[in-house]
Amino acid sequence: MKVRVVLVGCEYDENLGLVARAMKNFGLTDLALVKPEADKSSDKAISRAMHAKETLKKAKSFGSLEDALKGMDFAVATTARSSKNAGSGRKAISPELLAEKYRDSGAKIAIVFGRESNGLTNSEIEKCDFIVSIPASKAYPVLNLSHAAVLVFYELFREKPKTLFNVAGKETKSAVTMLFADLADATGRIRNKKAVVGAFRHLLARAPATDKEVRAVAAVLSESLKKITPKKQKREH
Repeated sequence: MKVRVVLVGCEYDENLGLVARAMKNFGLTDLALVKPEADKSSDKAISRAMHAKETLKKAKSFGSLEDALKGMDFAVATTARSSKNAGSGRKAISPELLAEKYRDSGAKIAIVFGRESNGLTNSEIEKCDFIVSIPASKAYPVLNLSHAAVLVFYELFREKPKTLFNVAGKETKSAVTMLFADLADATGRIRNKKAVVGAFRHLLARAPATDKEVRAVAAVLSESLKKITPKKQKREH
């Protein structure tokens, strides 16, 4: 598993430095900053980074979350407010479960953290494949950015990979999702197709499936679509 740490709208120099330090502690080097308010070159950021100054120096800035996620197989939104997504049917998983699912894969995963003041927006969360939430007291579940980062990094780091498998890439999963959407449309019986296709996409995103497995699903969907489509056209004539 290859990890990119993405900080969206990081507001405080100190937190930026502390996240870089936490990355160094757990062997992470790829830091992306989306429209940061914090200054990575400030004395506060550099002093908090300690021996991770190089991580700060090499951090890349992006104008949008979409740009920061390019080249990644999966994007993980971290949030303490899972209630924001209650209507979407998406449930948050724990950092431990995230590590269990993807630790042994060769996937490129972006871990996305939000602003210190109000986290990620619903729109930003929707751009991610799934959600991770750290179990905490209901009385005060919102963790400091750097503390949340440490907990997530620890879970990813605490066990070394034993075996690797070739996880299906985003392009392969996008292709099979399009086939699923075409098949759903061809049946003419699926209500709320957008929600159904969205559910399939999120299901596929959570599964650490191999490229071979996803292509097998694609083959079945493709053949099913071929059988359904002529019948539908014949009825229409």
